[in-house]
Amino acid sequence: MLKKYFISNITIMLLLNLLVKPLWIFVIDRNVQLTTGHEEYGLYGALVSISLIFNILLDLGITNYNNKTLAAENSLIHSKLPNMIVAKSILSLVYFTVVILVALLFQYGVRAFFLVFLLATVQMLNSFLMFLRSNVSAHHHFKTDALLSVLDKVLMIGICSVLLFSPQLRTRFVIEWFLFAQIAAYLISILTALTIVIRRYSKIHFHHFSISEVVSICKKSLPYAVLILLMAIYMRSDVLMLERLAGTAQNYIYLEAYRILEAANMIAFLFAGILLPMFSRMISQKVHVENLVVTTANMMLPASLALVAFCIVFAEPIMKILYPNDVNPQLILSFSFIIGSFPAFCIMYIYSTLLTANGNITLLIKIALFGGVLSIGSNLILIHVYQSVGAALTCFIVEWLLGAIYIYYCIKEFHLKIQFSRITQFVIVFALMCFLNVTLRYFEISLPYAIACNGITFLLVVYSIKLWDKKLIEPYFKQFSANS
Repeated sequence: MLKKYFISNITIMLLLNLLVKPLWIFVIDRNVQLTTGHEEYGLYGALVSISLIFNILLDLGITNYNNKTLAAENSLIHSKLPNMIVAKSILSLVYFTVVILVALLFQYGVRAFFLVFLLATVQMLNSFLMFLRSNVSAHHHFKTDALLSVLDKVLMIGICSVLLFSPQLRTRFVIEWFLFAQIAAYLISILTALTIVIRRYSKIHFHHFSISEVVSICKKSLPYAVLILLMAIYMRSDVLMLERLAGTAQNYIYLEAYRILEAANMIAFLFAGILLPMFSRMISQKVHVENLVVTTANMMLPASLALVAFCIVFAEPIMKILYPNDVNPQLILSFSFIIGSFPAFCIMYIYSTLLTANGNITLLIKIALFGGVLSIGSNLILIHVYQSVGAALTCFIVEWLLGAIYIYYCIKEFHLKIQFSRITQFVIVFALMCFLNVTLRYFEISLPYAIACNGITFLLVVYSIKLWDKKLIEPYFKQFSANS
């Protein structure tokens, strides 16, 4: 029943996000990139990294702590909600101060400062929305959370479509409009989420407010904050370092190559959002987690390996569709290394989430610190020599190494079984999909037909070798109405 419950909720989450987020990344964000050009979007990408690296100052790990705590004991929301809202408001002021100071340190111009301010506002609103959603997912209302997870993007798609595809507006489009659209969409989404939280779970009574409680929450959340900051460094410092060390043109190439991984990660990240409260509740109730870990890995890893096999073999045609005027060996090689790291990201979303739910924060901080040092050191060397390809190679090395470390400590901590038969199954999936795509490429099969062949073959393979279980996936339609 637990597997069916997980599959039903993750399926509806995936369906909604597969409908919406690819539109956002490939239709809206990509057109913003093409419309604004190399220099403008290259600068924008670097400034986004600044806003993301210090994003943890908006939260100090409060959202993860809130999700984990309320999942174990829902009744705590009445006392914690007002205090956490006040804490996040104070932290927002700290975040804005730090981001502006960092922009000063890097000696950006006046317009860049304005963009940093807008990006900081976007991150502040996104952080508050994520916090409100954590109250929903902690109550295991995953369908509601699924709708909230795409609401902001639906609104952004609507607003940006008018700005980008209206002939009168497109020629005057600037990156600031893109940010204003995001701010408006987040404000509407926050109002919707806040209404749901107040009506379903708890009124916000500030007579529960206590400065000592706010301080206590921040102290308890601080380890989570350090962890997320270090993870942000090894996941996002590459874009900032590339722009500073090699220029905006190289950064633009890297951002082009990163686009498909960004889309895939947005989908994979949804698993972590559902897994954290589920793992937390199972651990608090002393329920063994291995079945859920195996089910999740069997869903995510074969799909990610199949995507890598397809993207690497068809890298040139894919890039020609996305960026017809920019395709070159540097872009193709960068893309191949970057997309090759996707299965490692999936491993992280499963196994680091399990360690987080178990409270192994000190261990995770050590792993993330190692990752941050390795990422910065490797980027300093490889960007200097290979530019965007060097940053992509660093991404590949760091993510796979950390993925292996996460698995090792989960096996050690939870006494998970090492099933070599499952590893063999993953290898079989990857090998067969590589063979299929090399064959399709040899016979010059067009990309749409290749995608269809990949989808059909993948389903046949994962079902035939029992990685995906038909008996578990069929009942999810019945579960949708039961698990709201």
